Amino acid sequence: MLFAVLSGGDDDEGDRTTTATTATEATTIADAPESLAVASGEPVGGVKRLTYQRGDRVRVEVTVDASVEEIHVHGYEVTEPAAKSPVRLSFPADIDGLFEIEAHLADGADAQIAELRVNP
Repeated sequence: MLFAVLSGGDDDEGDRTTTATTATEATTIADAPESLAVASGEPVGGVKRLTYQRGDRVRVEVTVDASVEEIHVHGYEVTEPAAKSPVRLSFPADIDGLFEIEAHLADGADAQIAELRVNP
């Protein structure tokens, strides 16, 4: 068994493939969007705090139910309809400050689901 691991040829290829897969998985995890959820007009688990540095890409995925009409990011004026769940938002963090992310509900109410902080 030890001989097979240390031998050349196919085993070296296997090691490179494993390393490449691990690097790809790490990149995928780092690029994964922030996950939020809204049920019955309320943020599941409470209002989430999201922090980014200026120049980062904000990626948010919001799982919604029928109570939600759209997701809106104040200050950035990014709005996505909630016709299909999850709602995906992606935009550059190019404005410093503190911003609300809201679910605009079918009954006309708004529910804050996240606080977005963009540091300089």
